[in-house]
Amino acid sequence: MSVNPVYVYASVDEDAYLKFKQLVDSKQLGNTDDGKVPVELQLADESNFPHHGTIESFDNRLDPDTGSILLRAVFQNDDGRIVPGLFARIHIPLSAEHSAVLVDERAIGTDQANKFVLALTPTNTVAYQPVTLGPLVDGKRVIRSGLAAGEQIVVDGLQRVRPGMPVTPEAQGASPQKIALR
Repeated sequence: MSVNPVYVYASVDEDAYLKFKQLVDSKQLGNTDDGKVPVELQLADESNFPHHGTIESFDNRLDPDTGSILLRAVFQNDDGRIVPGLFARIHIPLSAEHSAVLVDERAIGTDQANKFVLALTPTNTVAYQPVTLGPLVDGKRVIRSGLAAGEQIVVDGLQRVRPGMPVTPEAQGASPQKIALR
């Protein structure tokens, strides 16, 4: 039995499939050099998505009982870690690549039901800044609103500082990166 490459089958719900299809039709996805759409895989004991492959095909019909369609992806499996029958999660792109502000999880505080960061003012004092969070990408949190790229924020010592306190900043800011949400 050959397991390199390995084929992974996954059910994709109708809504996600329609979003994906719209992106493919409008050529907004970041395809690989050979024109295939990249996909990532995570096994049950992994905390990130270290396996990279491509989408090979979708089934030609939607299952009316589940409202999902079958996806087939192919992954290189040189180390034999991906074994048929294992549970795995996959990420497929559901948005075009766009710039986003990413910050370390340690910089995000919770105030009842609200999320916030402590930003630095031009006079190096701390200011409370409410933010809207997005997904986790490569260990950092996407900030959908409330913080602009380049703004300085408190990452370490969130418990020791309060709004209005003067601080001595060390270089580390919000970083803009190109991402595609999954």
